Amino acid sequence: MNPLHKFTIESIAKKLDGINQKIAANYNKLFPKPKRLSHYAFRERPVNIHPNGDIQGGYTSMIISMIDFTFVRSLAADAYSIFGPPCYDPVSLFILDLIRIIDGFSDMSAFLEVLRDDERGGAYRQAAGLADCIPSEGTFSNFRKRLGEKRYNEILHLLVETFHRLDMVSFKMISHDGTLYHSWARYKGCTYFCDACSRITVSNAIEKVRQRILYRLNNLANNNLGSDIRVYAECPSDRFPKDVEKPKIELFSFRLAFCDGEPSRGDINAAILFGVKEQLDRLNLRIQTITSNLGEIDANGDMIMRCPKLPKDTDARIGVKRHPIFPDKKEKIFGYNAVISTSVEPHLGIELPVGVSTIAGNAEEADCLVINTEQIMSHHDCKIEAQLADSKYDKTANYNYCREHGAIPIIDYNRRNEKLSKDDLIKRGYDALGTPFAPCGLLTRPNGFDEKRQRLAFCCFKQCKILPAKALEELNSSYDLATCPYIGKETGYTKHMYVKEHPRLINSIPRGSKHYKELKKNRSASERINSTAKEDIPILRKPRVLNIERAAILSQMAGIVVLLKRAFSFIVKITILFRKYLQETNAENKAKLELLLRPPKVSTFITKLIQRE
Repeated sequence: MNPLHKFTIESIAKKLDGINQKIAANYNKLFPKPKRLSHYAFRERPVNIHPNGDIQGGYTSMIISMIDFTFVRSLAADAYSIFGPPCYDPVSLFILDLIRIIDGFSDMSAFLEVLRDDERGGAYRQAAGLADCIPSEGTFSNFRKRLGEKRYNEILHLLVETFHRLDMVSFKMISHDGTLYHSWARYKGCTYFCDACSRITVSNAIEKVRQRILYRLNNLANNNLGSDIRVYAECPSDRFPKDVEKPKIELFSFRLAFCDGEPSRGDINAAILFGVKEQLDRLNLRIQTITSNLGEIDANGDMIMRCPKLPKDTDARIGVKRHPIFPDKKEKIFGYNAVISTSVEPHLGIELPVGVSTIAGNAEEADCLVINTEQIMSHHDCKIEAQLADSKYDKTANYNYCREHGAIPIIDYNRRNEKLSKDDLIKRGYDALGTPFAPCGLLTRPNGFDEKRQRLAFCCFKQCKILPAKALEELNSSYDLATCPYIGKETGYTKHMYVKEHPRLINSIPRGSKHYKELKKNRSASERINSTAKEDIPILRKPRVLNIERAAILSQMAGIVVLLKRAFSFIVKITILFRKYLQETNAENKAKLELLLRPPKVSTFITKLIQRE
């Protein structure tokens, strides 16, 4: 039988029946509120897949018809109290939020408009178990906050475990990568803001403004009456580097202007506040406010203000990525970084997200390799064979962690400030990929990895004997081959490179080797997953989040949606191919379909790695 046959919808439906029952048996915690405004109940429904790949009711209909989400109620139980009025079933709200994203409703208000419609929203209401009451935007917002990142992460891993049992996730090759996305807040120009910036105490602020006004009034002949007057205070943040000068904070900016008729109540109050009403009235002038950051003012004239450069979202930070249109330029993103770990399945030709974490835009992404791997291993009984990542993760701690857990770290090497000229490389004894030079100057070749001693062996294999005459003559001019002490040895010159001496550079699979390149090319899987979350399913494209708590929940939801959409797309693809193959009568077309139904060709090395226990 074709090995892909087990991924047809008929086979998957049979397996899911048993998996749903096991999950329901394990997650049966009693929900504290017996009376609810909605009640979700899983019902298996037939899924109709058309020959062109369309699904009756769309992917949402397929997902909720095959996966029992009752476990969400058990996971959410401890987030609710037995007291208070009836609430919506947590499963109903989760299902509706999931449906909204998969069906492309980026705006919740637009989705709720459809949900309230008797005809268009009927299928949604039935799937979620809604009756008369329809939840509002606030209900969904409170629900997400109530569940929090941890419970959303539990939901993600229960779904990952479902596909693990369906043999669609093996965890053998994990690729890590982060994707930056915007906060809903606007960046206001200060990178070093801190908690103190929301309440800055400015001593004697009223007096400072008063003195500036009096100075201007006493020097009217020397000053332009309509010019701006600005009063500044010192920045309290202690996060500025020593080589960066702290900016001044603008308290109040104004100009003096002639009164045109009766002054407004605001002008009078401003003059009284700063104690200059008598002087202004004498000259028929008023204070014309341009900008004011004055907040609370006490009896001593001290003021508590919020820095005007403090953004609404104080958790977000500036992250930098390569510009999507101009690769030689960098783009700055004020927001967060969703680090998604992807299980690469080359024998099936699919890639599925299996771990998600969220950090600020400028945080250390390299730390998330350990965080996400711990997350995966704590939820699943698995053995990771290879960890793939780009140079952002090139950190000694990551290499050590991978090796301690039996995985091969395939991480792009970050050369940093190494000197890589030809003379510098020869002087240090090995090239940029960690391959040693023989005494004659020729590069050696890998000759196996000693697992016990954790070292790579390199030999020259007497390459000088097979060099062309001209190259041999050139080599002889710099090194006397006749006196080479290694010419009589079977493998010539031998050099061992130890992992403990070069933990980032030396690997069990030599950098630049054929096997290393075979593994490395799978790293782009995580980039495709990130692209799906931002472009195909635009859940992370400028979302409405204003703190890291909400951003983390959104990132988990992105992982859930991408996992479900990609997994069921694969099932639909395989199902259609098998149906066409069975219905086809033309021998030539049947042969073409048979080729499409063959599992992707995978090298022997990768196959052994995947099948290794």
